[in-house]
Amino acid sequence: MKKNLFFLLLILAFAINCANSPQPNTQASQTTENNPKTETKAEAKAENKTEATTQNAQTNNDVVKRGAPLGNATAIPVVQVLENPKAYEGKTLTVEGKIARVCQEKGCWLELTEKEGDPGLRITFKDYGFFVPTDSQGKKVKAEGIIELKTLKKDVVDHLISDGSKMKQKSDGTADIVGLVASGVELYKN
Repeated sequence: MKKNLFFLLLILAFAINCANSPQPNTQASQTTENNPKTETKAEAKAENKTEATTQNAQTNNDVVKRGAPLGNATAIPVVQVLENPKAYEGKTLTVEGKIARVCQEKGCWLELTEKEGDPGLRITFKDYGFFVPTDSQGKKVKAEGIIELKTLKKDVVDHLISDGSKMKQKSDGTADIVGLVASGVELYKN
């Protein structure tokens, strides 16, 4: 009887300890532009990461830095990437250009282009881990990350266009984009 009582107390203590200990976050952060529901979950998660975002952000009078520090690679003009995106697909590089459009709700994406109104290089941020100021339009930017060529579904395209993005839709409502998933960005005063 004493053994049974001892084991019962041991199991109870273990259960209480497990319930009170913090659980590690083993679920990977999922953000794909092809799944608005996942993006919404990521947005909610990112809103709770303001402390982490603040630690990754630096601001001075001339430069606003977000995410990881940029490497020493020579920056490639955005027009060069847009002329032949397949040559850069899957490669990590640093691009530079002028911000044509930025997400006005949170600063969670931006677009670089040479001609206003044209689709450009769409920049999103790795793991939805940081944002840029919503008043960044017109500023010079350098961004480091991986170039991706994607076809976005119609519902995603419609959502992004409603947010101010410029895309050339195909007849079925989808759109091909040139994207860069940035690990870090630097915004400069003009």
